Order: sequence, then C-alpha cells, then structure tokens
Amino acid sequence: MRSVIGKYVIGQILGPFGMFSLIFLGVVWLTQSLQVIETVVSSGQSAAIFAEFTLLLLPAVMSMVLPVAAFAGALYAVNRLFLESELVVMLAAGMSPLRLARHVATFGALVMAAMFVITLQLAPAASREMRERIATLQADLAGALLREGQFLHPAKGVTVYIRRVDGAGRMAGLFVQDDRDPEARVTYTAEGAALIRTEDGPRLVMFNGAAQRLTPGEKELTVLGFERLVYDLGQLADRAQERRRKPSEYPAWELVAPSAEVLQGRPPHKFVAEGHEQLSAPLYAVALPLVGLAALLGPGWRRRGYGKRLAAALALAAATRLAGVAAKSAVSGQADLWPLMYAPPILATALALAALSRGLPRPRGAAARGAEAGGEA
Repeated sequence: MRSVIGKYVIGQILGPFGMFSLIFLGVVWLTQSLQVIETVVSSGQSAAIFAEFTLLLLPAVMSMVLPVAAFAGALYAVNRLFLESELVVMLAAGMSPLRLARHVATFGALVMAAMFVITLQLAPAASREMRERIATLQADLAGALLREGQFLHPAKGVTVYIRRVDGAGRMAGLFVQDDRDPEARVTYTAEGAALIRTEDGPRLVMFNGAAQRLTPGEKELTVLGFERLVYDLGQLADRAQERRRKPSEYPAWELVAPSAEVLQGRPPHKFVAEGHEQLSAPLYAVALPLVGLAALLGPGWRRRGYGKRLAAALALAAATRLAGVAAKSAVSGQADLWPLMYAPPILATALALAALSRGLPRPRGAAARGAEAGGEA
C-alpha cells in the first residue's frame, strides 16, 4: 500500500515538474541565447551555427532550472492534492507528513542524480566546446569578412561592408569604419580588395580608395587617397590557441584543488567556487521541494490560511537559493570558505525534515478511535 501511495505521489509531481521545466528552460534558454547572437551575427554565420550554439547552452541552463522546477512541481502537486481533498484524506488516514516527505525526497533524489550528470560532465564539456567554437569563428576572419551586402562587426568598434564578393574571394565596393580609437576615427573606402594570409596574420589589401581620418578634438578631417593600402586584421582576431579556459569549462575534480596548469597564473578562488558549485547545486533538487513541503505541512497546519503557507514556501525556497548564491560569491573571494556552499541545501533539508517530523495534530475521530481501542484492551 505504501509503495502504491509513493508511486502515486511521485506520479503527481512528475507532470507539473515536466511542465515547469519546459517553461523555465524556454525563458532562461532564450535569455542566454541572446548573448551569442552578437557573436554569430558579427561573424556572419548561418542560422545552423546559431542553433548549434544554443544547443550547447542547454546543459548549463538545465543545471539552473531543474532544482527550481522540482520545487515548483512538488508545490503544485501538493497544492492540487489539497484542493481535491486527497491530501486531507491521506493525513486523516494516518499518513504522516514525514512519510509524504520521503516520497517527495525520492523524487528529488532522481532529479539530483540527473543534475550530477549534467553539472559534472555535460555542462563543462558543452561550455568548453562552445567557447572553442566562438574563438575559432572570431579567429576565422576570412569566413567573417567574405560576405557581401552585410554590415559586419569583426571586432568592437569596427564595421565592414562589402558590396560584392566573387568566387575567387576578390571584393568590390569596400567600406571599413574603425572607431576603436575615439581620438582618431578612420574610414576606409576602396573600389576593390583582397584578403591575404601572412606569417604575421591576415591582411586586407585595398585598391584605389581613400582613407578619411577624423580627429574630434581638433575637428579636422584628413583625406588620403591611395592605390594600394594594407590593413592589418591580426589585431582584430582572438586566436583560439591563445585562449585561456574559464572555470566553467573544467569538471569539478579539476577545480576543487586546481593545478598550476589549470590556473595559468590566475588566483584559485573562482575555480574552487565553480568546482563546489558543480557539487552542491544538485543538492537543491532535494532541499527545495522539502522546504516547500515543510512550509505547507509543518507545525500548526490548518486547512485555513493555506495561501499564506504557499507564499511562505516561495519565500523560504528563494531565501535558500539566494543563500547559496551568496556563499558562492564569498568563496569566489576566499577559497577557504568553500564549506559554506553546502550549508544552505543541507541545513534547509535538515530543518525541513525536523519540521515535518513533528507531525500534524491527529483528527478527533482518529483520536477517539485510538482511545476506545486502548480502553477495550
């Protein structure tokens, strides 16, 4: 009987959990995708590349969303059981809140196991792959520039427009605006151009054009005509081989005690914080649903005032997660404080179970039957 009730409760949570996962995933995924749009557009890449980048964002987004979706799904399911009086019947039949918490914790443990796979394996690998692809695209100026009829931005403050590109890569109708130095803005126009590669990096060779140099402070415009001008593109490229990996690109076992090869001269605090974040984040998949359940069915539970308990559940879950964010921020400044990152989910779980273990007041009918049974004995 207990196993049947447990499966029923978990089944009631899974549906809302899936719904909230999709909703939260869509919102956060869209927000994160906006960050890669500029890179894809400025390098002139196709929609397929953008789709690939957004897919690589998925593991990191899931690691943020799943604990919140588990909390929302558990809260929604328990609230529905209450509104349909199923929860009242379970409690009146003698089912303790702690037993209900065991089923909720089982569901949370399943989500936690999935999260460990995501945070320890999928998310670091996806983050590393995405940043390597972005670095490669930024270094591949030939692919970025040889696109006609588009205003491209290969680097901040640089705008390139090409009217036409033939099959051999020769350009016609070139416009380059270089605003990186606000004290000396330069505009290049040329009838034709060609992109060449040298040992010192890529060069853009322009033919039959003019260079206009504007000095805002002196309000002077200098125009220089040329038959042939070489523009250095190497300074615009962030070469993939020179890129240093960020903490999010390493798995936890390389971060909790980072080696000199991983740090590359950088302070260890952020690496340690990221490593313990990967290990502690899955714990919220158990902690948050139990916090919500404790707020709903904790000491002093009554059928009236249930709305206030829902609000309290939301507030307590938010406070728990914010405490985790604050702990990570503290560890990012001082690595020795890493145990603090485990305190919010572990303490929240312990306090929730303690509150639920106090149980509910027994219904009058059940108490009377218990007294009669004791008298007959």
